[in-house]
Amino acid sequence: MDPESDVAGIVLCGGTGSRFGGADKPLMPVHGSPMVAHVLERLRPQVADIVLSANRNPERYRAFGHPVIPDLTPDQGPLAGLVAALPHTDCRLLFLCPGDAPLLGLDLVGRLRNRLSADVDAVVPHDGERVQHLFLLLRRQAAAMAAEYLARGGRSVAGFVESLNTAVLPLDDPRSFANVNTQADLSAIEEGWRSGPD
Repeated sequence: MDPESDVAGIVLCGGTGSRFGGADKPLMPVHGSPMVAHVLERLRPQVADIVLSANRNPERYRAFGHPVIPDLTPDQGPLAGLVAALPHTDCRLLFLCPGDAPLLGLDLVGRLRNRLSADVDAVVPHDGERVQHLFLLLRRQAAAMAAEYLARGGRSVAGFVESLNTAVLPLDDPRSFANVNTQADLSAIEEGWRSGPD
């Protein structure tokens, strides 16, 4: 698959892991490798550039070969990762995804990119059950508006997405958006891997 030459991937690894005993979840192993390694393996063929948003263990994240950028202001959620990462890529489109979603769709970026149109600022997938706001493709100028949203006290990615001219892409594929919040989630992903990761 050809990468989207105008898209940078921003992989969000800055969470506190509060529901997982404070663990740095993207570094936890699944199917023999850190979860973020699976995310990167699946994302690299789809994008021109990758930035890792991480607030802990910078040396371990740098070992994956991409810039590692901490949040400028702590405790502001995933959008703070977007704001901090934005100056570290020149791409005109940004794709956000969590670092603990090791079954990331192999063609997700292209499908979202194809839904983008002149009157749309951002595209989010609907997996057949819910909108997946953390798998977000948006224009650079829309991404820059996240700083203003945070300055006004906003924290919700869903709220920010709803403030933009956003298209929703139906995909009917909840498995590829599975991420890990609990040990049960991790066990479910491991079990699913045994039946094939794609």
